[in-house]
Amino acid sequence: MVREVVSAPDPEADRARGLWSAESVARGLAEHYGVWGSGWAWEIDESPDSGAVIRELPAGGDGLEQRVQRYASALLQWRAWLEELAAAFAQFTPRPEADEKEVQAVRERAVAPLVTLVVERTGAGETWRAVCARVLAWYLESTGMTPDAAEDLADDVVDSEFESWVAPDEEAVDRAREAIGEPGT
Repeated sequence: MVREVVSAPDPEADRARGLWSAESVARGLAEHYGVWGSGWAWEIDESPDSGAVIRELPAGGDGLEQRVQRYASALLQWRAWLEELAAAFAQFTPRPEADEKEVQAVRERAVAPLVTLVVERTGAGETWRAVCARVLAWYLESTGMTPDAAEDLADDVVDSEFESWVAPDEEAVDRAREAIGEPGT
């Protein structure tokens, strides 16, 4: 499918998708696969220090085949990352009949493993904190928190407890865990 999207004409311009940006290709893939198919476009970085989620891409080039290989690789890596997160989230899903105290406890237990996944994936590079906030927000939302509340809490926790370019130590993760688990969040 990637080849078809990359080589299809742009309905809004007189050029082939092979000349489009990664974001344009992501939109085309999202039209076919669903919204999950677009996230990879903002997670590509060829710098080993960037902290981006997708790093190992085939060599670049202007040819159609090179672009197809790069976009397909990025899409597959993104899908694998989402599946890894889904498996982690599943390990920390509160029971349907759980009371608020139990939900908070489950959320607390999830913080360290999720932060560890993000640090391992990003190398705690330049963008690791943004990835961490997104992952924590997605997780909190999956446990029943509203999207806005999940995003606000995740952003606040990451901003207050973690530093740029630094993998968090155990104390920082413990503080984040406690902040996530506070009643009323």
